[in-house]
Amino acid sequence: MNSSSSVNRVALPLLLLILISVVGTVGYSLIEGYQLVDAIYMTAITMSTVGFGTVRELSSEGKIFSVFLIVFSAGTFIYAITNITTFVVEGEVKHIFDRYQVSKRVSKLKDHIIICGLGRNGRETALELMKQGHPFVIVEANEEVIADFQQHHDALIVQGDATLEEVLQRANIAEARGLVSSLSTDAENVYITLTARGMNPRLKIIARASLESSISKLKRAGANQVIVPNLIGGRKMANLITRPALVEFVEMVSGDGNPNLHLEDIACQNYPRLLGKTLRELEIRSITGVLVLGYKRGDRAVELNPHTEEKIMPEDRLFIMGTDSQLASFRQTYLEL
Repeated sequence: MNSSSSVNRVALPLLLLILISVVGTVGYSLIEGYQLVDAIYMTAITMSTVGFGTVRELSSEGKIFSVFLIVFSAGTFIYAITNITTFVVEGEVKHIFDRYQVSKRVSKLKDHIIICGLGRNGRETALELMKQGHPFVIVEANEEVIADFQQHHDALIVQGDATLEEVLQRANIAEARGLVSSLSTDAENVYITLTARGMNPRLKIIARASLESSISKLKRAGANQVIVPNLIGGRKMANLITRPALVEFVEMVSGDGNPNLHLEDIACQNYPRLLGKTLRELEIRSITGVLVLGYKRGDRAVELNPHTEEKIMPEDRLFIMGTDSQLASFRQTYLEL
């Protein structure tokens, strides 16, 4: 049941009670000639059936009117109490059940990402992870923000203050792969980073900063990387004027410019068919059409346009790009065990 229909279930009987009260007051004034205060008093004791004495002896018409007033008001009162009770109980039970369901699903997650804050950056992060099909949990304190997001998207959301350890525990931080801290203030993001790093030392933490001066603080707190949206946006606008072709190429590589083209990161240690062979021997491009853009070995820097005679080692990660069909062919040829 949506929120508007639930409100209507409560509002309608209350309006009926008000309407009956007005009818009763007007009725006693016209039939018995009561003053306003006396008419309101008679209406109140008649509707509530408390048994107090009447202002004066009622006429036959007044007694008949009172009978109908009691019947209609009693029925409406029962209807109102039933609807209000149902509204309160169902709402509370549903809230408790929803929280239990979310908690149960979150507890089963592994290698998921925790998004702290559903502001503009947090929302975009969530949408991108949805697009990638990667599991994630959102932590947000504002109930209205949560309701607005859930109207359009199905996502696991833990309601609470992300700076608190117990809230991050509810998001299953011990099993998480990464955390994105995108709250509105740098102080909150520093505190979340400190808390999260203490709870899960292996966690990869990406933090948002509004000020450049906060970058060093966030890194000292434990953030692996710090993003300053204003800097990124300003650089992109400048490059769109001075180097538009470069921006177009970067967007194409990242998948933003071509929805059918994707960039993927492959951890080679999980796929025996890749290990110990050179790129020339694998013939990835000729067999699948996928382009190998670069690779990263261990903690070394990323190497672009890798040498074809370089043997692939377990600690390597390949960066490949291709269409959906090309990537599917790559997975079938090299990744399936």
